[in-house]
Amino acid sequence: AGLAELLPTALLATSLLLGAAVFVGQLAQRLRLPLTVVLAVAGIVATQLGLDLALVEVLSGDGFRELLVNLFLPVLVFEAALGLSTREFMRNLVAITALATVALLISTALVGTSLVATLAVPLAAALLFGALISATDPVAVVAVFRELGVSRRLLTLVEGESLLNDGVAIVLYNILLAIALGTASLRVGPAVGEFLLVAAGGVLIGAVVGFAAVMLLPRLSRLPAAAMSVAVAFGSFVLAESLGVSGVMATVAAGIAVGGMLESRASRSVRDLLHELWESLGFIANALLFLFIGLVLDLDLILDNLGAIAIALLAVLVARPLAVVPVVAFLERFAHIPRVGNRSTVVVVWGGLRGGVALALALALPAELAQRDLFIAMAAGVVLGTLLINATTLPFVLHYLRLDVPRRSDEHLVALARLLAVRVARERLEELGLQDDLVSAHLDVAEVDAHEQLEVANHEQYEQVEALVM
Repeated sequence: AGLAELLPTALLATSLLLGAAVFVGQLAQRLRLPLTVVLAVAGIVATQLGLDLALVEVLSGDGFRELLVNLFLPVLVFEAALGLSTREFMRNLVAITALATVALLISTALVGTSLVATLAVPLAAALLFGALISATDPVAVVAVFRELGVSRRLLTLVEGESLLNDGVAIVLYNILLAIALGTASLRVGPAVGEFLLVAAGGVLIGAVVGFAAVMLLPRLSRLPAAAMSVAVAFGSFVLAESLGVSGVMATVAAGIAVGGMLESRASRSVRDLLHELWESLGFIANALLFLFIGLVLDLDLILDNLGAIAIALLAVLVARPLAVVPVVAFLERFAHIPRVGNRSTVVVVWGGLRGGVALALALALPAELAQRDLFIAMAAGVVLGTLLINATTLPFVLHYLRLDVPRRSDEHLVALARLLAVRVARERLEELGLQDDLVSAHLDVAEVDAHEQLEVANHEQYEQVEALVM
């Protein structure tokens, strides 16, 4: 009855906050600040002004965890998986998987042991914090990457790692939480077995659900296809969770399965609608998530733990390169993956921001955990710190490393593709009996023989390839 009375007011407050998020987003874009940070700060300000009373009551206790698990995670994970380049993801699957598992485990261990040494936190609890804070959030990074036009491979590495390590971190979080609360023992063998079973089971269920949905796509028009995609995102998540495996991994697998076959199984109008729908849902979910995080954060708690926050932030920033660089170097040397390169590795390290999942997992910690308030304060400080430090300086890092400049080979390939398109268009128009001057007028091209242009382009491309090899 209490919830029923609060719900209308909470929905009205949510609507007002979401409307305000649109204007805050415009302001953040003008100031070139990470939108997620601005939204979280807006939520904190709203709390201090007393504009959130109904929402705070709804989000208190298990309310925030229920919203995170059952509403935000399926939307955010499916949207990211659907927009991922499946071909690039599969090409870089070994590197992405290693970053999302091995690097995350190394980071968890390094952050956890640093807390044991500096703050005297018990080992199980310290590892729990290491697991929840090691999940990276690509929202701000991907926005910067797309604006600056970095290579698709670099974008896929960062986004793919974040997509998988969310699921891995949540599985590890649940295992370590049980150990920290004393309901399970710290035994490596059984823990690894449970981890693999939960993750692999989720992937299997999601792949089956996603593949079944794709088989129906050719028979569906735009709106039924959109409804089906929502059913796949939430259905795969809930089904996996009900069977005791990872709902996040299931949604990841379902999103990749649908996104990978969308081009061949759906019409252009259906594809356009699905991408627009999930891009919009992703924006709304991110906006509300960070607004809600700001509402439930205790500003006094953060200010009272600035020393611990500084230690945690330093530990996270140091652990990131110590986890990523050796993994990438090992894969390049022994697994013979395509070379990532030092410059791209620097960006992968610096782009490892922390975001909504880390904060939400901290806020979802049960009250029985003695370090709950400390971990919430540290998680909030690390998230705000990485967004303010890493996200705001990332464009300068990319520019300094010249990763925002297209490669000459790419420029030549684009020029060659344009010339080929012009040649095909001219040939087609000549077949229709149009005059050369009309062709030139419509295509806005100079009167130069297309074959000669192609020869020049081919010669330049050959020279470029030779220069790259030497």
